[in-house]
Amino acid sequence: MEWRAETSRGLVRPKNEDSWSVVGLPAGWLAMVADGLGGHDGGEVASSLAVSSIQQYVTEHFSDDDPGQVLKQAILYGNGKIRESASGDGGVPGMGTTITCVMITGDMSKVFIGHVGDSRAYIVADGQIRRITDDHSVSGELVRNGTISEEDAMRHPGRNVLTMALGTQETVDVAIYEEQLNPDDIVILCTDGLTSLVSPDEIYEMLLMCDRDQVARKLVDLANQRGGHDNITVIVLWPQAGPGRG
Repeated sequence: MEWRAETSRGLVRPKNEDSWSVVGLPAGWLAMVADGLGGHDGGEVASSLAVSSIQQYVTEHFSDDDPGQVLKQAILYGNGKIRESASGDGGVPGMGTTITCVMITGDMSKVFIGHVGDSRAYIVADGQIRRITDDHSVSGELVRNGTISEEDAMRHPGRNVLTMALGTQETVDVAIYEEQLNPDDIVILCTDGLTSLVSPDEIYEMLLMCDRDQVARKLVDLANQRGGHDNITVIVLWPQAGPGRG
């Protein structure tokens, strides 16, 4: 598998509270993005703890029969770790994070996606880009019930108001998705610092235009050119990497 990642604090926020990771498993790959919230360093702590604890859980349980269930339990484990840290010495009460992670099987034929919050996973296949995850946000709910369009959601005042996040609630509903992967499919993970400023069609166009070595950085640059009002993280994965640009 090939992958590229890029992150930026953007042009407005004082620090980068996003976290990300791509790691090889004995049979497959695990990649994730997390967008922390909570202020007073809480977001940074929460996103980092989510990534490290989920990675730990998956590494220890990857051989269990059901990858989707492993991913769900790993995210619930991360939720508990954040809550435990928030209530301890030096913790920040109320800190939380989004999490969107993918586990790609060893034969690269399937991807399992675990998701809480409004970071996103896309798959590019058959000449189009398709969003896999639903935003757990006020604007996301309005899109789902048909009140506003995807384009409206990018500018909606409720786009940053989460309806669910890791660490902020004792129990969390983890969304799990399972998708087939074909040769030449591309998987993209990103935080809302990208998707609030760059449309899915623009992400797709950038993938067509850019070399693999450039595409993640170019997407981050585009979000910054449009104001960079949030932290921005992008991971692009080519599971069955063959000849391609770059």
